Amino acid sequence: MKKILLLSLALIIGGSLWLMQTTQVPTHYGAAFAADVPQMQMKDLYADPDRHLAASVVVTGKITRQCPSSGCWFYLDDSSGRQVKIELGHMGIKFPQWLGKNVKVQGQLLKNKDELELVGTAAEFY
Repeated sequence: MKKILLLSLALIIGGSLWLMQTTQVPTHYGAAFAADVPQMQMKDLYADPDRHLAASVVVTGKITRQCPSSGCWFYLDDSSGRQVKIELGHMGIKFPQWLGKNVKVQGQLLKNKDELELVGTAAEFY
């Protein structure tokens, strides 16, 4: 009888932990997302970067590389063949290591040498 109770308890705890992990609410940082800001794909940003420079855009994708010390920057891949560096260090928040996690970011697009960089004003990790 004790074994059945312990096994049942272990299944309930394990199931609860699994459910909490799979139903996590997105973690939001910064300002609210503006409704009038266009969502872009990286391939479109790289196709005509000058058109989008200094403009506010929204991008989504997976984190492929991240600052090892404080998580303040990361590279975002939206599976369109290009990546963009996202800079969030100015927010003054230490971000967890979220490699492989999905994220939606709104910010201002800048050009740093031949690489595009998005200085984020809002980020939502999910």
